[in-house]
Amino acid sequence: MTMFGRILELASSLLGCSKQQRLSDIVPTIRNDEEHNRYYKEASNLVMPYFKLLDGGQKPRKTSKARADLRRGIVLYGAIVSYAPSNWNAYWLMGKTHQALQEPTAACNAFGKAYAIQKENADVAREYMVECLEVGQTSEGIAAAEHALSLEPRDSGLLANLALAYTVAGRTSEALSKVEESISIDPSDKITVNLKRVIREIIEGTRPQPKKLSDLSSR
Repeated sequence: MTMFGRILELASSLLGCSKQQRLSDIVPTIRNDEEHNRYYKEASNLVMPYFKLLDGGQKPRKTSKARADLRRGIVLYGAIVSYAPSNWNAYWLMGKTHQALQEPTAACNAFGKAYAIQKENADVAREYMVECLEVGQTSEGIAAAEHALSLEPRDSGLLANLALAYTVAGRTSEALSKVEESISIDPSDKITVNLKRVIREIIEGTRPQPKKLSDLSSR
């Protein structure tokens, strides 16, 4: 190795990243719709294999490649919304990417921006609600859950989500009412049946009042 090569190697080690890693952090400047669509496709191809989707499993998220793919996806979605600030779907996917990295505050922020733009999609409100309940924005989570249910009043899952939001807020009698309504629509939903049990335990004092969503899965 030449002296110049050794200097570059030393500089790279002192900076703590390689040339390839630095390049992966570069935020592209999107100048037209063609570039927007190309980067959107690239970002989605990078991150979606790590999402929990209804039609299949997901790739492991804890590998170095997974983290690099997810981080790069966030960078690209950031460039996309800089070019197209009304692209709520890009914000939503950015939120899902932060979810995959277990970053609830960043996920909540991204879902909140998607929700501010797109109020007619119950899935957007649902995801925003989930992260609000995790980061302590309980009133915002309840508002999002109530809005989602107003879009689809007989959706058993949305009723259960509202029951969940009421539970975290300490409104357990209202939570019990909503969870029972959900079960009356879909008695086979084991997750909702379990939620009813949890709510009863909180009411009876055998389970502590949760302060955030993840507290409900700690037992």
